[in-house]
Amino acid sequence: MKRVWHRISADIRNYWQIGAAILVYDIVVQILFGQFCPSVIVTGLPCPGCGMTRSVLYFAAGQFEKGMEMNPLGIFWLFLAVYFCLMRYVFGKKPVGVIQIGGGLVVLMAAFYLYRMYACFPGEVPICYTPGNIMERTKPGYAEEIPQLIAGIQNKIRYIADVLFR
Repeated sequence: MKRVWHRISADIRNYWQIGAAILVYDIVVQILFGQFCPSVIVTGLPCPGCGMTRSVLYFAAGQFEKGMEMNPLGIFWLFLAVYFCLMRYVFGKKPVGVIQIGGGLVVLMAAFYLYRMYACFPGEVPICYTPGNIMERTKPGYAEEIPQLIAGIQNKIRYIADVLFR
């Protein structure tokens, strides 16, 4: 147990600035916008990762139905984090394949995002439009343009799906 704590504390000493920067960002954007996601803050539109933090937390808490609602890929990020922590901290070994698996998950997230934007938008949180974003505040008529923009994206996705799956 002493070795595990030594490895964890070494990483905290080496990388605390990253955690501090994320914490400061979170506090500032929560105060200013009540949101964390830069995409939602700027455009009001969800990003491929929207709902992922909540999904991972729900899965970790055993609330699988809520985790699936937020983003079903969250379970894989949770498994990857557990694998990483076990290898790095408990066994003291380099976690092999984490970058490749994470990259694969990012590709899956992008594909799943396109599906959700096509099939679910505008829908329930997290795949919904969030009013009060920067674009809406600075560009007159932006909120009215969103349905047209999304319909155009959905048509493009429909076209790609037709070409790929004929």
